[in-house]
Amino acid sequence: MTDKITKGGLLAAAAVVLAFALPALGQQGPESLLPEGFGDPAPSAPNNPARPSSSSPSTTKAGTSPANPASGAVSADAAADDAEEDEEDAQEMVVRYDVPPAARRSLNAIGIISETSGGFPASSFGATNGAFLKQVVERTSGPIASRWGTIMARRLLASRTNTPVGVNGADWTAERAWLLLRMGDSVVARGLVQQVDAGNYTKRLHEVAMQTYLANGDLAGICPLTEGGVRLVNSGRWKMSRAICASLAGEQGSATGFINQGRYQGWVRGVDYLLTEKAVGAGINGRRSVKIEWDGVEGMNPWRFGLSAAVGLEPPEQLFSNSGRQINGWRAQLPMFAPAIRAKYAPGAAALGVFSNRDMVDLYAQVLDDPDAPDAMKTQAENLGNAYTASDDSGKVSAMASIWGAERADADYLAALVMTARAAALITPNSDHAGQADGLIASMLTAGLDRSAARWSNIVSGGSLGWALVTLGAPGRITLADYGDLDEFYSNDDSDDGHKSALLLAGLAGLGRVESGARTDFAGDLKVNIARQTTWSKAITAAASRGEQGTVALMAVAGMQAPSWASVPAHHLYYIVRSLRQVGLEAEARMIAAEAVTLG
Repeated sequence: MTDKITKGGLLAAAAVVLAFALPALGQQGPESLLPEGFGDPAPSAPNNPARPSSSSPSTTKAGTSPANPASGAVSADAAADDAEEDEEDAQEMVVRYDVPPAARRSLNAIGIISETSGGFPASSFGATNGAFLKQVVERTSGPIASRWGTIMARRLLASRTNTPVGVNGADWTAERAWLLLRMGDSVVARGLVQQVDAGNYTKRLHEVAMQTYLANGDLAGICPLTEGGVRLVNSGRWKMSRAICASLAGEQGSATGFINQGRYQGWVRGVDYLLTEKAVGAGINGRRSVKIEWDGVEGMNPWRFGLSAAVGLEPPEQLFSNSGRQINGWRAQLPMFAPAIRAKYAPGAAALGVFSNRDMVDLYAQVLDDPDAPDAMKTQAENLGNAYTASDDSGKVSAMASIWGAERADADYLAALVMTARAAALITPNSDHAGQADGLIASMLTAGLDRSAARWSNIVSGGSLGWALVTLGAPGRITLADYGDLDEFYSNDDSDDGHKSALLLAGLAGLGRVESGARTDFAGDLKVNIARQTTWSKAITAAASRGEQGTVALMAVAGMQAPSWASVPAHHLYYIVRSLRQVGLEAEARMIAAEAVTLG
């Protein structure tokens, strides 16, 4: 058997991934999140004057993530401060049902996955006031430095949890879905808004639902909500959606009337109108042929994104130049795109936590069957196949090394580690591969394969990256880190001001995996106070003391708002890891700590 891979070889690799059964976090936990299922972000909810303008979706530029401070400290503390001051109750709307009483769904507990299916417990927010939680969600504007933190938050937001006291269930669902969109997960966001009956929709949920369906290129999904949207939101897009929905229903006379009215009254203009006309033409018996010209179009908005996806168009890349990285998650999940197109955005989706190892292997198996896939992409797919099915471990490791390239702390490197996670777990720990042990261990931990990574504990040398990752990520009892190992790690640390070493110390301290004397001495060497108190740290500590998994998880993600781990303060990581561990989320705490050191 040669190391040259074929289409069948990568399909075999996909089978290896699906059949791989290891008693590790990635097999049980949040990596594979949910079943299948921009932009002008949704405007702020009415009757909520305390909504902060710095992170309110209504003030965000089309397709962008709101501005983020150099470190997560400012935004996280502001979230805690403002949330504690906001005690306004969400206002209820009058509900009109068009479904039988027995089929109506309660607003008291909304979600896609239950605790028995891997979700968070229903009581995850305890008795914490909904106004506080809503502020935390609204102020978590991103970007989020941690992939594992995002995975954890997505699982929480999708879980069937009790609606907190003081907020309307539909409005709370809207904020959860809006945060999922900002994290790049359009599919789960759609599944969440679909859990609310149309008769219970508020203005806020209509606003977010429109964004959600457009992010999925799902125009038909908007149609049951159109009349309510026109009545409550009164925007040109909601009015224009009536033309699209009439066309999808085969009512071309009504569709023509609506689109003509929209043109005369200027509900949407320019390319937005032309895209609407093209979408109407794609409906049942639609006979409109419209050519879309992108010259002169400035930027991307939700309408352009959703309608172009729905009619199978890929807008020029320059229109996305000011868009946030969440767009990679949206585009990678669009089922109407060919594998080669989706694979362009898959690395970004993997770095976001939206694509898992299984997703990446499956997609690249399809790339080999896509005649339009560029040669470089097919070469990457062939290397990935070799990583799983080469004739020996040396061949597999060599293929993985070619995928990783030079070690770096960017999205492409993280995505490469995700791609090879289960291939890395196939390698028998051996000193012959000690030179690649750091990458192998880091790769395994992106999929939560902690027990497989722990098998390398006797191969890695003290003070190496591999040693740090095993010490942070392995399950169960381990040998506590001592000063010598920490000092050795620091001697190889090329990060600014030893930031990676500070993150290592914070993670170990939060997990209780460092000798007390070594913790004190090493912190003194680094001149860092990992236990520094802030408003945010007090809030997450208090939530942990109450045993509220959901509140702790939300506060943890708020504390990881930064472009990268290089900008996350060490004391944030310490409180995040310690608090997650305290409420029973130790697996997530270990993976977040290991990721921080890998990419810090």
